[in-house]
Amino acid sequence: METRTTGVYRERAERRRRTRGTGEARGDGWQRTEEDEQLLRLATRYSTLTLHQAAYACWGGRIEAARRRVRLMVEAGLLHRSADLRWARTVMWPTERGSRIAGTGLSAPRPPGERLLHRLAVADTGITLEAGGYAVLSEREIHAAEAVPGRAAELLTALRVPGVPAGAPRGETLAVPVGARAVHWPDLVAVPPGGRPLVAVEVELTPKPTAALRTILRAYRHAQRRTVYLGTAPVLRQLQGGPAADGRWVDGVAQDIGLLPPGGPDPGAGGHFRVRAFTAVDPAVALRAHHAARR
Repeated sequence: METRTTGVYRERAERRRRTRGTGEARGDGWQRTEEDEQLLRLATRYSTLTLHQAAYACWGGRIEAARRRVRLMVEAGLLHRSADLRWARTVMWPTERGSRIAGTGLSAPRPPGERLLHRLAVADTGITLEAGGYAVLSEREIHAAEAVPGRAAELLTALRVPGVPAGAPRGETLAVPVGARAVHWPDLVAVPPGGRPLVAVEVELTPKPTAALRTILRAYRHAQRRTVYLGTAPVLRQLQGGPAADGRWVDGVAQDIGLLPPGGPDPGAGGHFRVRAFTAVDPAVALRAHHAARR
């Protein structure tokens, strides 16, 4: 038998679905909080988040609190939600309406597709860096900034990044040139606290074809861009090598290009190039990345 409380809840939920209130006005049936708006911004900037990532970034890791607020925003037409992939559990991305309310200047992202794991891994890295005090530009923000002449330089100047190039060709302030006409876009651009040089962040879960990787690494070396690669075990081995059966170190592509010293792994001090193991705040993303690397 339905209780009075359950009936009231269902009535309110149906009203939210019917009116699609944004949580701003009386009568919406709910009120948008600062955490809700933060989630809308993150989901718009990073395209897709898991419920676990949303809880970590906006509700101090409280999954049930995140679940309740996400349900409200789905009913209000601000978020899409899917649980179609068992390994990812609940994922969400903003609607057009939610993206407008987020106020980032970005349109709604495309629904997640075949590259969902990479999208979630990059989002996980971005929100972790932000929690550590870094200012982060997502790939969507990088493209949007480079599309407007001078906008990328303005953003970096506002973040007190030293040595921002004036009048750089379109696509070459946050990206790096590859050949005469192409550029390579990093997954993220991170600015450490304290007005230090920007860092290009690459998240690689499976090894790239060696020729393609060499082209990208040469572009970073030529641009003298500070770069961090976050990868699974096979990616780390491709980048920085590993011990052979006789114990001798076999160098990787980064040593061949001259980005790391030969004869061992990334020493972790000095230089512009870093290699680190990929980790994730969402255990499901970490586990899936491990499985993808094994395949």
